[in-house]
Amino acid sequence: MPAFQPTGDQFRAFRDDPYDGPIAQVNILKFRVKAEYRPDDPEYGADEPGSVAYQRYADAFGVAAAEVGGKCLVMGEMERYFIGNGDWDAVMVMFFPDRKTFIATLNHPDYKAMHRHRDAGLLCQELLTTRPYRADGVVLP
Repeated sequence: MPAFQPTGDQFRAFRDDPYDGPIAQVNILKFRVKAEYRPDDPEYGADEPGSVAYQRYADAFGVAAAEVGGKCLVMGEMERYFIGNGDWDAVMVMFFPDRKTFIATLNHPDYKAMHRHRDAGLLCQELLTTRPYRADGVVLP
């Protein structure tokens, strides 16, 4: 079932997982047709697609992640389903050396300011955390 935020139980399970290796997070994204900023946001009333607002968030999140060791591996617009079906707009895959690095990105001083673009542009998402065993052609431990 698509959601907007993790539940408290989901976040605690992620944070408290003893696995301390690299993680790749697969974000499956659905954007609002029109961005919905709050009245106190400078962009309030802007006539723009949700994807434009979310891209502001993704760009800033990528910078914050890079500052602590994470990186965006790919972000792409959905072309079509080859197997299965669904109604998603984009996929973004982020890589972090460990879960602490991801949490450090959430605690970045600029996160609250960038998060408003996510709120304005994103309708819902699914976020899958994986334990990669191959990246850039290299087999990971």
